[in-house]
Amino acid sequence: MSTAEIADNKWEVQASKPPVASAGGLLNLLMIIGFTALFIYITAMSVVAIVTPKSDNSLENQYKNMNKSAPTEAPAQ
Repeated sequence: MSTAEIADNKWEVQASKPPVASAGGLLNLLMIIGFTALFIYITAMSVVAIVTPKSDNSLENQYKNMNKSAPTEAPAQ
């Protein structure tokens, strides 16, 4: 770079622009949007799970009642 270009600061303006005109730049932006959407989804579902009341038909209760509701088998002869 020449002294005139450094003094003009055109390279700083060009370097600060995001590369959205290239395929790599677009893929980079899509990746950032995807990670942001995933983070928002995880956060929203965590809030929903916190504020939703626990139902009686949970997996824990089904496991506890599994042996009680199982039909009895005839003994083998």
